[in-house]
Order: sequence, then C-alpha cells, then structure tokens
Amino acid sequence: MRAPATTPDKPNAEVAAAGPGQADPTMRAMRAVLARQGPASAAEALQLLRRGYPDTPLKMRVAALCAGGK
Repeated sequence: MRAPATTPDKPNAEVAAAGPGQADPTMRAMRAVLARQGPASAAEALQLLRRGYPDTPLKMRVAALCAGGK
C-alpha cells in the first residue's frame, strides 16, 4: 500500500523543500493516493500517507485526509 518512489503523486525533494507556498501540489498528490488506494479507515489512510510521505508534517497529512472526503 505504499506509494512507489516513481509515482508522480509523490512530491520530489524540490516540492517538499519549497515550503508552505507549495503545499497545494503535495495535498493534491496525497488526496490522489488516498483516492487510488481506497483505505478502509482513517487510521489506515494516515498510515498510508505516513509511509508515502514521511517528511510531510502530520498536520498536512490530516488535512489531506479531511479534504479527501469532500
């Protein structure tokens, strides 16, 4: 269930280092991963995002999870 390193949904080092102004591409990528993987629970979704985006703050992963349900 981990996002492959070659997936375009995973932010590269430039996007991750760009800071808060570049949060939108990362959020879109995380929501796309959640939509594609279809985790069964919020806990499973957060585990998936933690494995796929280890350098992304928890606050941002939770925001992606919340936004993915809308």
